[in-house]
Amino acid sequence: METKMWQQFLLIITFAILFLKSFCEPTNPIVKTPYGPIEGFNYNTVSGNDVEIFLGIPFASPPVEDLRFEKPQSPQNWTKTLRAKEFPKACATYDKFMGHANNEDCLYLNIYKPKNVSNDINGFPIMFFVHGGGFIIGDTRLYGYKNISDNIVSQGIIVVVIQYRLGPFGFFSSNDSSIPANLGLWDQLEALKFTNKIIESFNGDKSRITIVGVSAGAGSVSLLGLSEHAYDLYSQILPMSGSSLSQWATNSKVSTILSEKIVDQIGCDNKNSTELKECLKSKNVSEFHEILKPIMQFNLREDINIVQFSPKMDKDFINSNTLEEAIAKAPKKPILIGVCNQEAILYSTAMPGFMLPSHYFNLPPERAVNYSHVDFEEFVRVILAKEKYFENQIEEFTKEVIKFYLNQTDEKDPNFNFFFEQYTSLMSDLNFNVPALREAILKAKNKNPTYFYVFDYNVDISDITPKYARGSSHGADIINLFGGLYKEIKFDSNGRSVQQKFVELIGNFIKNGKPSIGSITVPSITQDNFKYLQINAKPTVKKGLWKNRLDFWNYIRGKYEYDLPSGIYHKSEINDKL
Repeated sequence: METKMWQQFLLIITFAILFLKSFCEPTNPIVKTPYGPIEGFNYNTVSGNDVEIFLGIPFASPPVEDLRFEKPQSPQNWTKTLRAKEFPKACATYDKFMGHANNEDCLYLNIYKPKNVSNDINGFPIMFFVHGGGFIIGDTRLYGYKNISDNIVSQGIIVVVIQYRLGPFGFFSSNDSSIPANLGLWDQLEALKFTNKIIESFNGDKSRITIVGVSAGAGSVSLLGLSEHAYDLYSQILPMSGSSLSQWATNSKVSTILSEKIVDQIGCDNKNSTELKECLKSKNVSEFHEILKPIMQFNLREDINIVQFSPKMDKDFINSNTLEEAIAKAPKKPILIGVCNQEAILYSTAMPGFMLPSHYFNLPPERAVNYSHVDFEEFVRVILAKEKYFENQIEEFTKEVIKFYLNQTDEKDPNFNFFFEQYTSLMSDLNFNVPALREAILKAKNKNPTYFYVFDYNVDISDITPKYARGSSHGADIINLFGGLYKEIKFDSNGRSVQQKFVELIGNFIKNGKPSIGSITVPSITQDNFKYLQINAKPTVKKGLWKNRLDFWNYIRGKYEYDLPSGIYHKSEINDKL
């Protein structure tokens, strides 16, 4: 009898504990949106802030079967609660490193928001983030949600991270108008439209959306900000390490050649417009993979235009003849442009398992250490000084580039190979620095409040190979913002201080449109005064960033009527001197 009573007592206690626990533990957040209810989960940051996480929200109908190679369509409403608790699968492309599968149902976004209610009656500002990856790799899982919550959401900012179609599915390029160009950009636009429709349900202020991107994502938001379709959908822009004025961002000749090769090898050649699209829609993703595999094994092309696929100017996504014209037409909105001070370190040195060595890029350690004047000259002659660009002026152009970069003797350091560093600087200038400077100057001249930073603190983003050039590599700034992408980054005290300052800078720009760190406010650029913030252990406002390099490439553009940074033939009428 006593045993039975004791069992009943334990049962009552157990039920009581479970009952009390159900009241003590926070319930999963459920948000009612115009499309249907969405259930997420709670996350408590290192600093003790409560964040609500929503993963895998569809912002468009799956682009599969008949919707492959079509512009994105709005998602269907749902009546049952959508359980948004798992990262969406990445978009299909060829990639042996990140393991993209055959998945085309990938147009999803994640939302990370503060649990508390905003003190602002209009709600929290929004960071709308577009990932990088050369238009062929990348997804939202890579960035996670913990570091984003710790660094950004804890500042009272909602973060939206999106996915978009990649490779041939997002950036197929042909002269056949039956297949729309820039599908990946149209996906980004659809995600931005969707965010505008639902973000108020998450206590967000849709009048304060900052479109942010890194690398290819930076080129994307730079273009997105110029699209008439997006004019009313964002308030400011933050491109990190990428510009629409880069050759790799809008020069679609390579995409067209590769797209035509796919058409030929997959068995869809010699067909009219309707038949071509239907043929491509009928093929399995694995068939695209097999064609791309031998082409994409090095990830980068051995050319200044380093990417395999890219957007194009088609007068549809951006209804302008040139980017300069589009910048002049676009609404005047704040923009913060950033670069790392030696972007091309990521591409000049091989990283096993990520980028295989090739002859001119991703050099193995023994070549980096022993890089010579002869190697530098060969790179200029083979990769830059091509007859199709410079015709009978090849020799003159080659000598001018070699003289300019190898005369930078004030940059010598006995601990580093001078020729290898200049080779890295040359690639940084052509792919990132010069386009970013030009975009900043054009934006400022067209009355946009324009700010600029240079991330100048060395963060080992790979921890795989030694550093053979000084400076902050491509990706160093986003790692400070979002944490290690492929592995945890361990910061020393100086590194942690730099990270905190950079996080504050970005947060302040998103919240009020003015980048600042403590008492340091970054001044806006004017036609006569290019001031920028150098971000390191002691952030400093400086003037005249890389003026000699920009002047040199502007001079080359004017003299030879071909511009390597943008890949455009023209006599420049743009006065973009510092």
